[in-house]
Amino acid sequence: MKRSHILVAIAMLSLVVGCCQDPDLEQARQQILDLHQSFIQAHLDKDAAFLAEPTADDYLSVVRGHVRPMSAAEVEGMLAPYLAETHFSHYEDVAEPIIGFSKDGSIAWSIVQVRVAGERTGDDDTKQSFDTLWAWLTLYRRDGDRWQRIADVSTNRPFDREP
Repeated sequence: MKRSHILVAIAMLSLVVGCCQDPDLEQARQQILDLHQSFIQAHLDKDAAFLAEPTADDYLSVVRGHVRPMSAAEVEGMLAPYLAETHFSHYEDVAEPIIGFSKDGSIAWSIVQVRVAGERTGDDDTKQSFDTLWAWLTLYRRDGDRWQRIADVSTNRPFDREP
C-alpha cells in the first residue's frame, strides 16, 4: 500500500513540476512580432475588423493626453473610416521592435517605431499627404493560446530621416 502512495505522490509531483515550467519566451516573442507584422499588413489591407479582433474587454487607448477605455467594436468603428479614406505609400518599421515579458510570460509589451506615409481623402474629396513617424507601446495579456491587446500608448511627429 505504501508503495502505491509513493507512486501516486511522484506522479502528482511530476504533474505540478511540468505545469510550472518556464514559458517559452522566444516562441512568445515571435508571436508578438508576428502579431505586429500582421497589424501592419491589416492597415495596408484596410482590415479594421482584424485590427480590432484581439482587443480585450478592458482595453485602454492613451493618445493626445487622453486615457480612453474602448471596446473592440469602438476600435473597429474608429479605424474603418480612417482606413477607407487613406492610401498608404509606406507603413513599415524604422527600428527593430522591442519586445518584453513578465516573468511568468502572461504579459507582453512591444515598443515600435513605424513610418506611416501616404495620402488621405478628406470629406470634401481633397487629398492631403502625410509622412509621419509613429511610436507606440502596446501591452498584451495572454488569453489561453492567443494574445489580447490591453493598452496602446502612442505618439507621433513628422517623419524625417534624422534620428
